[in-house]
Amino acid sequence: MSYPRCKSSRAERGAALVVAMLIFALVAALMVGLQRDFTLTLQRGTHQLFSEQAWAYLIGAEELAAVALQADSRADARAEVAADHLGEVWAQPPTPYPLDAGGWMSGRIEDLQGRLNLNLLAEVQSGGQTTPDANETSDAKDTAEDMTANNLPQQTATAPTDDPTRRWNATQKMLIRLLQALGEASLPLEEAMALTEAVTDFIDRDAERRLNGAEEGDYRYADYPYLPANRALASVSELRAVRGMTEPVYRALAPLVTAWPDAKGRLNILTCPLPVLRSVNGDGQLSPLAEIEAQRLDELRREGEIGTVADLLADPAFEGQSMGQLEPLLDIRSDWFLLDATAELVERERHLFSVLHRTTDRTVAVFRSEGEL
Repeated sequence: MSYPRCKSSRAERGAALVVAMLIFALVAALMVGLQRDFTLTLQRGTHQLFSEQAWAYLIGAEELAAVALQADSRADARAEVAADHLGEVWAQPPTPYPLDAGGWMSGRIEDLQGRLNLNLLAEVQSGGQTTPDANETSDAKDTAEDMTANNLPQQTATAPTDDPTRRWNATQKMLIRLLQALGEASLPLEEAMALTEAVTDFIDRDAERRLNGAEEGDYRYADYPYLPANRALASVSELRAVRGMTEPVYRALAPLVTAWPDAKGRLNILTCPLPVLRSVNGDGQLSPLAEIEAQRLDELRREGEIGTVADLLADPAFEGQSMGQLEPLLDIRSDWFLLDATAELVERERHLFSVLHRTTDRTVAVFRSEGEL
């Protein structure tokens, strides 16, 4: 009579042991999951904390840059000739600065007016002449042929615009020269002219295709269709979308051009890099200034021998050349600058590009980016 009861008791104990082991396994799995979620949450919070701290340091660097630029502005107000050049405090090479929280920060200020402003490409030059489109050139030829056939004098016909002093505005000529002065990425003259027309067509608001340019039809029926901007560039990175632009040319050109200021600005001849300095040449020249001449001019401006636009244009390198079209685009003062700052905390790096606009009273950040400008 007692044997079945003993067997039932042992079965119950075995079932209880299995249930206990299942509960233990479930609790262990739950603990592992909770630990994993806690670890991920802790890491996420830590990353966010250090990211925000790095951003605070970068904003501090921006404020420091504004202070330095305002100090320079006050010094210029007391100077006999106000100028911004590479010998000033704001233009010195960056020095890494150790942070109390561990890590480092560095930043440098660049003169955006030392770069070629792409948004001036579509502006009409003095005299109202713009780069012709293909239809205008064809119409001029047809008119000339009709007048010849009718024995009419041709001096009243539309003159072909192959003359470089008429076909291009001053900024377009500078870009053509610059594209030929990019070192290993330099383009031949014909390719530089074609790419300049394509960039101009990409920016201008009309739908008229320039001689070697590209308008809506060229982009709409490409392998991957899209449309040109037909407005001022908001970022130099938009050049990637221009027909004919290659990666090597873009990489070499991007640090030398700018989309700022959004309003008309002049090129600072005292701060522009050597390739941009080579783009300064006579109105009738589409070739860049010889490299040896540009290096000599660079030395002269660093030594203070060239301190004004008049000093530069009076140099023998430009003797006998007309500079009237280019001169209004040159200056020795700047109001637009770029802060390039980096902060690293606990092996985590954060970057800031900040466009700074300096006025008489203050310097303000008008644009910030953690990627390309």
